[in-house]
This record gives sequence, C-alpha cells and structure tokens, in this order.
Amino acid sequence: GIGVRMVEAVAARAREVAEEFPEARVYQATGVEPDFLERERIGAATAAIFAMRDDAKNLYAATLARLHGVRFGIAVVHESISERVFEKSGVAIPINPRSITAEEIVRFARDPRTQQVAMLEGDRYEVLDITVRGESKLANRPFRELPMTGSLIGAVIRDGQALFPHGDDMLMPGDRAILFTESRRVGEVERAL
Repeated sequence: GIGVRMVEAVAARAREVAEEFPEARVYQATGVEPDFLERERIGAATAAIFAMRDDAKNLYAATLARLHGVRFGIAVVHESISERVFEKSGVAIPINPRSITAEEIVRFARDPRTQQVAMLEGDRYEVLDITVRGESKLANRPFRELPMTGSLIGAVIRDGQALFPHGDDMLMPGDRAILFTESRRVGEVERAL
C-alpha cells in the first residue's frame, strides 16, 4: 500500500489531521527544517506535496526535498508570477489555486458543447473538447480541405473510439474534437465547430 506522511506546523491542527486520517503518520513540524526531513527520510518518498500558505516556504521545502532525493514534487503556488520559478527549480507540478478556479469559471461560461478545458502556458493556449454541430461548416469535409485557423485538432472521439485524423478523414456531426488553440481564438473555434 501507499504510506502517507503529513507535516503540520500548528499542534491543534496536527491532532485534527491525525484523527481525520488515522492511516497516515502526522508530524507536528514546519516541514522546512533540513534535520527533520533527513531524520524522517523524505528521500525515500515517491512524491511530496507542499501546500503551505507561503510560496517561498513551499519552494524552499520542495528544493530541500529534491536535494534529499525526492524525484516528484507538487507545490501550491499562490502567486502566478512564481509558477515559472517553481517549474525551473524542479517542482514537477506547480498548482495555482487561482488558475484552477479561473479554469472552472471559464468552463461554465463556455459554449455548452465545450466539455473540457485545460489552460497552458498561463492562459495563452487551451485544449478544448468540443462536440461538432450538424450545421458546422467544418463537418463532412476531409481534413486536408479544412482551413488553417491557428488551431490543431489532435484527436476525434467517435462512438467512444479515439481517432487520430489524417488528410482523408472527416469530422462528422456529433464527433468530439480534441483540439489545441490560442486562447484568443476560442470563440472563433467554437463558432466554426
């Protein structure tokens, strides 16, 4: 099984967490002391998650963990300006709660045919999952004849099967097009499909 160890600086909260997760080992510590990390053999961990309220502490703890041998780090990043620093320092997955919240809001504000959205490079690019309308000007045309719009359809989901389209393949009404586009082109792409 998977062994979970949690570190919580506030004693009362550490007790609450220990009661809530009886299978986990819970330590009352800050998580940024090198001696503590070494004593608890953090380097033996497969992954480590850092979710303090301070970006500098999350970055410091993630860096210490990496120096002790942790290969996969996930860290909460509260300021979007810090995300690149976390990535460059070796944090595998920096998570910005504000970005995630923004993605959820965007998801609900979209055309109802847009089922999933992922934002990349901050918010410059998006991966969309859009159901093709029957009246779409792109439906029933071979891919080689589709206009170049600054978007790339990477896959089509048809009858539960993933297809990776080539020149003679066609988008059909009801297909789900999985595509990559610049954020500024999303409205145009939704109208076209």
